[in-house]
Amino acid sequence: MKFKRQEGFRFKFDEPVKMTFAIYEDGRVNQAQTAMADLLDISPRGLKMFTEVDLGVKPRPLDLRFVLDTKEVRAYGEIIWSRPFGNGKQYGVNFNNQESVEELIVEELKLRRRKEADEAKLNNIHL
Repeated sequence: MKFKRQEGFRFKFDEPVKMTFAIYEDGRVNQAQTAMADLLDISPRGLKMFTEVDLGVKPRPLDLRFVLDTKEVRAYGEIIWSRPFGNGKQYGVNFNNQESVEELIVEELKLRRRKEADEAKLNNIHL
């Protein structure tokens, strides 16, 4: 059996992370068409997002921006799948070998996870 994902891990958020995206048109980002989305899960090579914006049958590439811990991640993404969900759509987005983005995502997730673990320990102490 072949799997589409060839990555080491995928991080699913308990609460979606707010993010923005804009569409590339003619090789440039159209900032006038910036929209909001919820980041549902992420790996170093891609993410799953939800938005009420319908990006059409053959969506153009996206300029994605989000913060996982403290630094803004800005990535170029191509939509590889979509499915209706609630009052919008979920989209699977591939980053296409952006090494600096992959490294930043891993570092930010490590920092975020460390803070979450420390918070959980503190909450258990105060119970």
